Amino acid sequence: MLRRSLISVLLVLAALSAQAQKRVSVEAQIKNLADGKVTTVTKRILCDRSGRLVTVSISPSKFYLIQNLKGEAKLYVPSSNEVYSMIDPMLSSDGELLYIFLSGHTDDLGLISMGYMLKSSDFDSEGYLKRTYVTKKQNAAPQVDVVLKDYLPVYTEYKDASGNTLGKTYLSGYNLNSSFVFPSRVTEISYNREKKDSTVTRTLYTVPDLSGTDPDFDYQVPKGAKPAENPLKRLKEAVK
Repeated sequence: MLRRSLISVLLVLAALSAQAQKRVSVEAQIKNLADGKVTTVTKRILCDRSGRLVTVSISPSKFYLIQNLKGEAKLYVPSSNEVYSMIDPMLSSDGELLYIFLSGHTDDLGLISMGYMLKSSDFDSEGYLKRTYVTKKQNAAPQVDVVLKDYLPVYTEYKDASGNTLGKTYLSGYNLNSSFVFPSRVTEISYNREKKDSTVTRTLYTVPDLSGTDPDFDYQVPKGAKPAENPLKRLKEAVK
């Protein structure tokens, strides 16, 4: 009980530090296993507390993606000087893990702000806290279970209306010595019931940079960029 209380105090202090932190950036390596094939993507993610999110894709192709909380997004490809502007709630930066932690929504992984309601909350004998969230929003899993250990999310499970598992996410490698607590490893498993198969995505994050000095935080699409329907399609064709 004493250990849990001490950890709780530390996490409260870390949460306060996170709220004071205005800008955070990380590098991510993402490996995706689907249909027996492995693809690897590397990128940099820069986020500020206003929800402005800049993703710099490094490989296999170079492009910039700028998003905000309203779902306004711009995708810019430097090699062709093309830009694609989009507005879609699904593109809101509130679903980005870095923003969720930066905004202090660690305990529910941002589910409340996404329209979910807390249905139940219970500790088990090993000290794990399980919280169940539900929603009636379309294009969203009706139920999400979030499991926390020492008040940090370590596991989530997404379920359909019948209780079948749609996907699972594991979060680990937290650095509790940092003023900004963030996982270094995230593993996501998505199930395809029709194909009786699954897709596994593993993301490894570097230690977060809290300096906020990277110029890409304020990156803007060049004024002379040409509007395009899908600049990524042209880019993919060029690298074949």
